[in-house]
Amino acid sequence: MKIPGMLTPETLESGVIDPVTTRKYSDQQATVVPVYTDEQDIVIVTWNLMPGQENESHAHPNGAHAFFVIEGEGIYIKHQPGTPESAEFSIKAGDTVNIPRGVVHGIRNTGDKPLSYFAITTTAGGEYQRVVDGVVQQH
Repeated sequence: MKIPGMLTPETLESGVIDPVTTRKYSDQQATVVPVYTDEQDIVIVTWNLMPGQENESHAHPNGAHAFFVIEGEGIYIKHQPGTPESAEFSIKAGDTVNIPRGVVHGIRNTGDKPLSYFAITTTAGGEYQRVVDGVVQQH
């Protein structure tokens, strides 16, 4: 999953990445800024959400996932396995959320300022499943 502009082992140089420099917002839609991939084990992106925007419910069935909130506040939505139910947890700058593989989750900016988070997913070549109204859609 190589995306133009995304760093790779060949272009990484020092390996030091300041996630603050990957904040890019749009009033029209949530934005995703590609940061790094080795095309085998890991993908790193920054999600940027204006107030009211969200990264809709989805799962990474073949990879664990974690994110670090750079700025802003919102809600982490964790769906209960095998049920249509979900739980919501407040998140804010400085928080880290760890998500086991296959867990359906989403993030919504409920604050009045931009929300940005640095997301790391293992198994870079793995599936990504968007979940709409409880129905899994392959991507």
